[in-house]
Amino acid sequence: MFTLDRDTHRPVHEQLAAQLRYHIASGRLRPGETLPSTRQLAQQLGVSFHTVRRAYQLLEQQGLLRGHAGRHYTVETYTPLTREARLEQGAALLQDTLRRLISLGLSAEEMDYLFQEQLALLEEEKASPTPKVLCLAPTQELAQQLAARLETHFPDLIEPVTPAELSHHPDADIVLARHAELHRHRHQLPQAEWIGLTAYLEPQALERIASMLPRETLGLVTRQSDTLPHLITELRVTTGFGGQLLAVALETDNRHLKPLLEQADVLAATPQGRRRFSPPPNRSLVLLDYQISPETLEALRERLFVS
Repeated sequence: MFTLDRDTHRPVHEQLAAQLRYHIASGRLRPGETLPSTRQLAQQLGVSFHTVRRAYQLLEQQGLLRGHAGRHYTVETYTPLTREARLEQGAALLQDTLRRLISLGLSAEEMDYLFQEQLALLEEEKASPTPKVLCLAPTQELAQQLAARLETHFPDLIEPVTPAELSHHPDADIVLARHAELHRHRHQLPQAEWIGLTAYLEPQALERIASMLPRETLGLVTRQSDTLPHLITELRVTTGFGGQLLAVALETDNRHLKPLLEQADVLAATPQGRRRFSPPPNRSLVLLDYQISPETLEALRERLFVS
């Protein structure tokens, strides 16, 4: 949904605010919809949560968002500016854009061609609104991990959510969930289309853990503590590993990381956990990332792009 230009002189929070403003005005973000938390969106975009908060606060000052207790924001009903204000602000934006285009050497005919082309694309986008697709998982870390995998095939389309966040998305068109979660939470958004998500941990990682001896110790590193029980259960069931397992979540308490690194024969980490520590050079490390089945990708592709 968001594309940030790291090479421009325009501050990132202004870029983000401008894109949020467009999505609200175009109806892609609807009144009452809850936006991702500042930390969640910052992590998705690779920016500071302070940057996201500045963008949210800017739009709150303009009456487009409302902040609530708990530091979450919802979309307010969009009220267009008066005609005079629209023309005044539009003229300023157009003048700046024209100057930039002229500096590139574009002729009047070329600028008119680009204007008509982009206008046609916007009209096409309005005629075929992008469906709202959620990716559900038990924890935020796992939801973001699955959504990141799906985003490689469907850019700017998948929004990660946890079961507690489903009530904030009554306008969702599609919910993707692994089959156990699908069965457990379908009733929360009965109006949405639910598609079973077949996802499995990387086979190479599972094979390495399955080959461990019973006397060996597995060290598990995640970002969030609530991810640990889900991954521990999945690893035990899928690999049959019955040896000692040490685990640490770096976001809540990393005091036990050093002992874990010293004692573990094999280290396993989620992508978000792996980015937060450096493994010892003499320790084997496997990345607990997911693969999405071709059947799931094909089902979603047909649902989104085939009439």
